[in-house]
Amino acid sequence: MPREPHDLAAVLHEVQAGLSNPQHHFMVCTTYFETDNGPVMLGTLHLHHSTVWNLQIGADGFACEVLLQPGSQQPRSSVRVAYANVWQVMRGDGPNFNAGKRAGILYVNNHALSTFAKQGVAE
Repeated sequence: MPREPHDLAAVLHEVQAGLSNPQHHFMVCTTYFETDNGPVMLGTLHLHHSTVWNLQIGADGFACEVLLQPGSQQPRSSVRVAYANVWQVMRGDGPNFNAGKRAGILYVNNHALSTFAKQGVAE
């Protein structure tokens, strides 16, 4: 089996498969992501089978449609996230996550968070 282009791509394929189970909730913590309405700094995406559509996993990032404000009547928003801007991915059994629960952490990149804290958004 060929190696994924980025370690996070393999994690996102796991997330994509897990979205078929309504008990699975995923949280993607980013330093930055793009929307049609502009950038979102230090954004968190809640991925659940009822809040994400058209998840496309690429070599350098992923794109999908999400509800940025679940519960509102807002339409879906397109988001684009570069892998370099993701600092954590977690899986939970509900929409509330326990960041201290190590078993639910699927991916961690503290370097992305520390780089953002020092330099801001990479150009």
